[in-house]
Amino acid sequence: MSKLIKCAVCIVFIFTVLSACTSFTASKDRVYLSPNIQLNINSVPAKMFGQSWQHVLYITNQQNTHTVFAQLAINGSGSIKLLLMTVQGFPIMELEKPLNGPVKTRKMLAVEGIDPHYILADIALIHWPVAFLQKQLEGALIEQVDSNREVFNDEGTFITIDYSDDSTTLNNILHQYQITFKKVEQ
Repeated sequence: MSKLIKCAVCIVFIFTVLSACTSFTASKDRVYLSPNIQLNINSVPAKMFGQSWQHVLYITNQQNTHTVFAQLAINGSGSIKLLLMTVQGFPIMELEKPLNGPVKTRKMLAVEGIDPHYILADIALIHWPVAFLQKQLEGALIEQVDSNREVFNDEGTFITIDYSDDSTTLNNILHQYQITFKKVEQ
């Protein structure tokens, strides 16, 4: 009986924490990759409409590593829905972005170092076509050669993206973090 009571108290505590940490925010249609470099996240390329995927994200910044489960869906009208969860299945945050509309996020757990706007920008840099991204970037260029992409300006390369069969790794040199996207088999 004691284990059952402890489990019930734990569940109540988790739901209390989840509900206490919930917040809604809206942001502009641009993400600043650096003070002089912006990525417009207001639109999605038409070829991405109707697509969805599930990945495990390994996010490493300085000495911390977070493992996050991510589900992304882009409906037929270009609206994005991104859900980030712990590997145990607890929701961390949800991001909704209608085509040409503001980003809205709902945080369920307080996790340091994970900003859904930047994750959305990183997803765009990885998945959107280079020609589309080139029009969305201000202050930088993006180029793809074989299985590698680079985002750079006159000061040098600040983001590299390496594609392999089962994963994709984005290395943000400027902000010193790395995200590895591993596909979840369905």
